[in-house]
Amino acid sequence: MKSTPITSRALAQYALIALPLAFAGFPLYVLAPDFYATEYGVPLATLGAALLVIRLLDAVQDPLIGRISDRLAGRLMPILIGAGICLCLSVFLLFNATAMSPLLRFSLCLFVATTSYSMIAIALGVRATLWTTEKADQTRIAAAREGVGLAGLVLAVSLPTLLQRLVPETQVYLYYSAILALLTVAGLAAFARIAAVPRTPDGDMRHRSLRAAIGALPSASRRLFLAYGISMLASAIPAVLVIFFVRDLLGAEALTGPFLLLYFLAGMAGMPLWKRLSARFGKYEAWAIAHLVALAGFIGAFFLGAGDIWFYGLVCTLSGLALGADLSLPPSLLADQVHAAGNESYSGTHYAFLAFLAKGSLALASALALPFLDLAGFQPGTGNTAGALLALSVIYALIPCLFKLLAAGLLYFLFIRPSSGQNDEHIQIHGNNRSSSHAERLRRKQA
Repeated sequence: MKSTPITSRALAQYALIALPLAFAGFPLYVLAPDFYATEYGVPLATLGAALLVIRLLDAVQDPLIGRISDRLAGRLMPILIGAGICLCLSVFLLFNATAMSPLLRFSLCLFVATTSYSMIAIALGVRATLWTTEKADQTRIAAAREGVGLAGLVLAVSLPTLLQRLVPETQVYLYYSAILALLTVAGLAAFARIAAVPRTPDGDMRHRSLRAAIGALPSASRRLFLAYGISMLASAIPAVLVIFFVRDLLGAEALTGPFLLLYFLAGMAGMPLWKRLSARFGKYEAWAIAHLVALAGFIGAFFLGAGDIWFYGLVCTLSGLALGADLSLPPSLLADQVHAAGNESYSGTHYAFLAFLAKGSLALASALALPFLDLAGFQPGTGNTAGALLALSVIYALIPCLFKLLAAGLLYFLFIRPSSGQNDEHIQIHGNNRSSSHAERLRRKQA
């Protein structure tokens, strides 16, 4: 498969759709549970159970969506247009009252929205993987996509506060939904200019079964998925609980938006750092360093109490810096492995497993964290006992530290340490940037 030169203009046209995607994702994954708990009085345990079912269904269908994307790789635009329409409508209905019962509306709209979100995200992954075989360019593509996505999150965090000053409170999400629709149209129009993907030499493989696609996963990818899944679980737990932590433990509800803004801005600022570190030391090494940065932040979060807003700002900065690596490096590493194994025709299925693990981690985080908080007597938006707040601190900060440490250890023992004692061909298969062109020629001869 030939590599296509990637201009800055083409990169911008590709990445723009990530802005409305992230803009829609923020209310789905962060605002919706708290909105339904406080506005409609839906119990946390009930929301946790609903989120578990929805996100598990959403995660399980990702490999199927990936396989469909493989088969329709040459016709991505119809997928994106249909998914974009469903995403905008479901976000609108999720936050605007209808005659439907709150729990049913929450479940149905969230499922449709997350399914549409998956279709767009996986299509973006397919286009990126089939664009180039150059490892540096794969990092560049992922960094651009995730950087624009973080810009969408920054906008999503800032906009509700701004809209509350400009329009009646009951119309905030109406305007939010309208802006989402406009951004989606703009993103789709830009993506249409680069939607066509190059033909792969093994295009007939696109028509093979999902089981064959799963069987084609190389061992390196399976190990990557293991480390990624644990890392995403560590990130998902604080994401589920951040609003509770800021409002109910720090007593700084008014600063929730600024804290999230700082977190996402730090993620954007960290993108160039991880790009440089991965070029100098290797992608696995850079990602492992990011885990240690996140670990430092969340250890500090455990010791915070009411009013510790400046220290929490430091936590947001450190964890935000690590976020840039979590978003950009795993897709780039997976693309390297897809090309090394000659699995371009299965790129959608491979990328779908990243989405599956990210969503599965959110489902597991919701299923574990919310019921445990409920058992500890924690009630959102009300006065809580010291024991309930301690439970919040442990689940929000200490448990993620354990998972981040485990993920960093897996990266070291499964990829970094073996690569230092293996031949160049092994390093190439595992996506290390330091592999030589001679090893690449050997790999092609042996294929």
